[in-house]
Amino acid sequence: MIRLQINPAFADLLRSHNLHSYPLVMQTSLGTLVEENSLRDIRYLDLGANNFYLKRTRGEKFSSALESYCRGRLAHSRPFKEMMQFRLLAQSGFDVAEVVAAGEELHFGVPARGFIITRGVEGRDLSQVYREADQSARISILVDFGSLLGRLHSNGFFGSTRLKDIISTGNPGDSLKLTLIDRETRNPYRKKANRNKVIARLLLNIRRQAQQGEIFTRGEWESFAGSYCRSLDSSFGIDAPGLLTEILALLDRPRKQYLAQ
Repeated sequence: MIRLQINPAFADLLRSHNLHSYPLVMQTSLGTLVEENSLRDIRYLDLGANNFYLKRTRGEKFSSALESYCRGRLAHSRPFKEMMQFRLLAQSGFDVAEVVAAGEELHFGVPARGFIITRGVEGRDLSQVYREADQSARISILVDFGSLLGRLHSNGFFGSTRLKDIISTGNPGDSLKLTLIDRETRNPYRKKANRNKVIARLLLNIRRQAQQGEIFTRGEWESFAGSYCRSLDSSFGIDAPGLLTEILALLDRPRKQYLAQ
């Protein structure tokens, strides 16, 4: 069984490049290879006036399909779930990469492979902007980042979000626009959470950031915590000083390598 969804605005363009069916997309060697491993590949597609990214998976976990069916939901491949979350995020008012097409292949109801094509987003990787910024601009970036995560969590979206998952336009501290570009997630749907679960999800996100090399100073984390709590729904009852203590304790637990000096 094959599921395929194509954004009508790009249907003619995809057809002109032989990307209008599931088999054609899964077989294409069009564009430039960006990343490849045993699980997936990512290709950059320059299609004239527009550029896109094609992400294809080569295998899916049976356990993920089983979990979905146990929850009374259809099982989907990772790219298809990414498409679903992009749509939910857009409906909630978040800036996200535009989905051009997505498809998946199922064997006896279990996802085997899949793909997603997204339109390229103008701007710069926020992690790169952070690395090149001075201290004042870095503080501003962490304020905006904290505000974004607070909004995401208030809306029930807890997937991992790092600076590298965001494209920025504008200048830090001056109407910086943040667009989410990478939403690989185990569960694309909104989740309900209580205070402890919100904190646990945030700390997990922060640990993953640190493991990927996104390491901030105490002052930057203080700015992040204040902005996060201002954007988070007040019903969770999370205060900035207490949250900062939790963050610093987490990062200092294994060793101090996750806290910049």
